[in-house]
Amino acid sequence: MKEETQNPAFAYIAGRIDKMLVPALLNFLAHKPAHGYELIQKINESGFSEIEADPATIYRNLRRMEDDGLVLSQWETAHTGPARRSYQLSPEGQQALEYCVQLITEKVIKMQSFLDQYQREVKER
Repeated sequence: MKEETQNPAFAYIAGRIDKMLVPALLNFLAHKPAHGYELIQKINESGFSEIEADPATIYRNLRRMEDDGLVLSQWETAHTGPARRSYQLSPEGQQALEYCVQLITEKVIKMQSFLDQYQREVKER
């Protein structure tokens, strides 16, 4: 991905990739549009985080992702009860998801290299 055409949100994502929140949200939305409450449930059930997702954090990230052009949202009022905002992945969001996969893959390779080296050194002792 070319740096000069990259959305500034990608730098934000790269700085927080270890938290897995943005990649998880992008991944869930890549499969189907969802409401915030549904995304909170999926995050908590996924096991990607060691703590329960705070709804305020999820909604704050969704707003930022929308401001950055990674997700689109619309109010749904056709059902009974209060209106709900539905989120879906934008084309830029799909690129961001692919970027997350690239970052995570690189991190996994580095971590596996560390573990392999450690295990070789332990055997030599």
